[in-house]
Amino acid sequence: MHFSRQALSTFVRKVVVLMLFIVVLIVSVQTSSPTSYAQSYGHHIIPSTIDPNRPVVAFYYMWYHKSDWCSCHMPDLPTIQYNSAAGSTIDRQLNWAANAGLTGFISSWWGIGDQTDTNFGALLAHSATLEQNTRYHFASTIYFESDSPNLQGQTTMVNALNYIVSHYTNDPHFLRWHGKPVLFIWDPLGNGRTLSLWSSIRHQVDPHNQMYWSAEGVNMSLLDVFDGIHLYSAGYWGLLNGDMQAVDQGFRNEVNAYNAAHHTQKIWAAGVMPGYNDTLIPGRQNPFIVPRNNGATYHTSWDAAIASSPDWITISSFNEWFEGSMIEPSVTYNTQYLTITQQYDQKWHGK
Repeated sequence: MHFSRQALSTFVRKVVVLMLFIVVLIVSVQTSSPTSYAQSYGHHIIPSTIDPNRPVVAFYYMWYHKSDWCSCHMPDLPTIQYNSAAGSTIDRQLNWAANAGLTGFISSWWGIGDQTDTNFGALLAHSATLEQNTRYHFASTIYFESDSPNLQGQTTMVNALNYIVSHYTNDPHFLRWHGKPVLFIWDPLGNGRTLSLWSSIRHQVDPHNQMYWSAEGVNMSLLDVFDGIHLYSAGYWGLLNGDMQAVDQGFRNEVNAYNAAHHTQKIWAAGVMPGYNDTLIPGRQNPFIVPRNNGATYHTSWDAAIASSPDWITISSFNEWFEGSMIEPSVTYNTQYLTITQQYDQKWHGK
């Protein structure tokens, strides 16, 4: 086929215009689309800003499948609907978390062989890749879900905890504090469980206290067996009643008093929460809402936590979408809560 010089010139001009239009369109989408912005968030990680002795760890859930996402039982939806087991999902979430200044996740764990177990192993492996690529050390631990059907009975619990110790705690990306592995326990005194039970379990699993065991709860008697307390609830009643700083400081004072009386160094982990809404969960007993107030609630929670001079800070949560407590990018808020987290992490780490 042959073109005249004029026809060829016209054709070239049309191609150039078309290419320019495509470039403009791509740039426009990347700068205006919440999903595109969320996908790109987290590529500029600065490891030197993090103090490993001042951990900020977020409760994390690796149980999602593509079929889970529905506004019928979630107050908001993620900008990117995902499968928790996908490597691309784990990498993206690690980048978001690291860029926001988190030092690790507290990954919900429901028993040996459960999807949360398999996916936790993948999380550790992907954390190693993150460090290779960025030099950012991201270390996660397990949230031992005491109410799990797979974790009932003393023998079962001992076996599961021994499995965690042998399979995960020696991994370089398992959370350690001052050289000792850290484990979080959900609701240790729920459903008839007792301190005596936990004392027996600990003597079998960790007889020489080579780990830190943090118990969820407000009862200071937990410190007789455990090394510290944390509040998954983040003391939400303080947010609702307008006295969050007094609530956090009250727990700090109680832990200090216990330490003074028993000559111990028990750990106070202050919790922070952006908001909460579990009213869409079918069958949930006593559901409630902690309004987000467009970020104001999260600011209040962080300010109160830092003011209480905690040893650790926990975030409820990175991605509990059913309960509406997530900081992961959402359709409604995009990356707003990751940005706020980054600001407070820098303050907490003294940067």
